[in-house]
Amino acid sequence: MKCLEPSFLLIREKSCLQLDDGQFIIKTGLMNNLNYLLDLLKQQQQKKIMESDYIEAYPSLSFDFINKHPLLKSLIFWFQQLGNDGGINKDKHGFLIDFIDAITNNLIKSSNHFRYSDTIKNFTLSLYILGGKLTYEFIRLNLPGSLPSVTMLNTLISKSNAKISEAEFRFDQLQKHFDDHNLQYAFGSEDATSIIKKIKYDSTTNTFNGFPTPLDRGVPIKEYYRTDSFDKLKVWFDSNDKASLLNVHMIQPVPSTNQSIIPSPFLLSAYGTDNTATANEILQRWWYIFNQCLQRNIRIIGFSTDATHLVTKWRNRLLSSAAEVRLGNQFISVNHLYDIIHNEMYTKLDHGLTKSDINPKDRQNFSSCLKLTSPDCDDF
Repeated sequence: MKCLEPSFLLIREKSCLQLDDGQFIIKTGLMNNLNYLLDLLKQQQQKKIMESDYIEAYPSLSFDFINKHPLLKSLIFWFQQLGNDGGINKDKHGFLIDFIDAITNNLIKSSNHFRYSDTIKNFTLSLYILGGKLTYEFIRLNLPGSLPSVTMLNTLISKSNAKISEAEFRFDQLQKHFDDHNLQYAFGSEDATSIIKKIKYDSTTNTFNGFPTPLDRGVPIKEYYRTDSFDKLKVWFDSNDKASLLNVHMIQPVPSTNQSIIPSPFLLSAYGTDNTATANEILQRWWYIFNQCLQRNIRIIGFSTDATHLVTKWRNRLLSSAAEVRLGNQFISVNHLYDIIHNEMYTKLDHGLTKSDINPKDRQNFSSCLKLTSPDCDDF
């Protein structure tokens, strides 16, 4: 500090403070900036050392090697672009980054050491639910290391409490769903769909699923087929047929006037059935659902179910080659319809019929029923 060089004195005057005893100290702000600069230089130096060590450890990762593999080159450019964008696109493509990381990291490991992020796990659950087991397995086998196995997926489902037991009505979960979305009114629906007849054992509840669920005043009995006796199980197989239909109860929330988004429907219950329930049992079941929801401050404003189309039943019987249709003492034949369609004196504009309207393979052709019962067709 005792140098008398003019340039030095000028720098000292701008960067230092003079104390009463004549000594000089560097200004605090300049000292902090200097330390920050030194830290950056040290980080860059350490980064270069690590890069050189990595290249020495993996000498095959040269520029020629990267240029020979377009996929590797594209990935490097893409990750560089993500880094230059300041993290904006990184948040946008977060799942894609995790997906690529899962594949690249797992391919160099044995299948017993595959690891997946929470984002991948959530994606696999959605894919399994929406696409089904066959679709999930097809994608997983063609993209090695990308998705967990079905065994691991079942473990995730059991831990997430997303599994539904047969004939269980999830009223408490429904209440939580309504409270979370600030809902009160809903519409109930019930429908049955055909399923493959088979019996499956549920180890978590020690029950056998796939038999027609017995009803108690219209309400299915939960865990009815639960036993530790092989003899009792044999009796069930000998005396009971397998369920041919799956009956599903859905609750559709009705949003208020100030809610712009329509809430998603809620699966209340599902169970196997043989379609032998009476109308009285169905009404008792709806009354049970209504009261249970009302106790939880949920108001069911109506129920709906697929009605049986009597007119399609009449059409299918009319077009059947094995059954006959009577009107009083007279037989009704489809031959008259064939005569109308093939009669050259009339056109489609006259009677409105086509060959597809009397095709017996299309059993759910409701528009055909309207044509067959229309006044234009009756005139013939």
